[in-house]
Amino acid sequence: MRRSTAIAAIAGTMFLAAVLLVRRGKHATGEPTAPQEQGALATPSVETEPAPEALGAAPQSPNLNPIPSARVIDKTDDEIIAALRESVRSNPQRAEQLARESRQRFPESANSDERDALLVDALINQQRIGAARSETYYYYDHHPEGRFTEHLFVMTGVHPTPVGPGMQ
Repeated sequence: MRRSTAIAAIAGTMFLAAVLLVRRGKHATGEPTAPQEQGALATPSVETEPAPEALGAAPQSPNLNPIPSARVIDKTDDEIIAALRESVRSNPQRAEQLARESRQRFPESANSDERDALLVDALINQQRIGAARSETYYYYDHHPEGRFTEHLFVMTGVHPTPVGPGMQ
């Protein structure tokens, strides 16, 4: 009995804390909070402005690519790799675009090993682990003796396919 009472008290405290945090966040953002005195549930606020479609305006489509274009047609592969290194942590979306642009324009460059590894890092920094693992398999297929094999294994957990006698 004591144990169930203690668990109920802890659960109630956690629920109350969650409610207070949600209310605090709404109050800080200017959203209306539920009325305290009435004891009733708050009704959702109704939008008073007419929708743009009602005014005869065409609906605006959301910008699905808010990152400026990374097309760098006038840059060399070395310049693209330098920009890729700089942006892999600070702007991983741009780093991904740069890596893919470099892969398309310079598929067999001397920097392709590093470029493909930086692409994996950019995907990890975007928390796109599945895509990072797929790109790691691509890396192992295209750079079997690559310099970044161990780094990619540590980052993604993807093992390179063993090569040798009887492993074909």
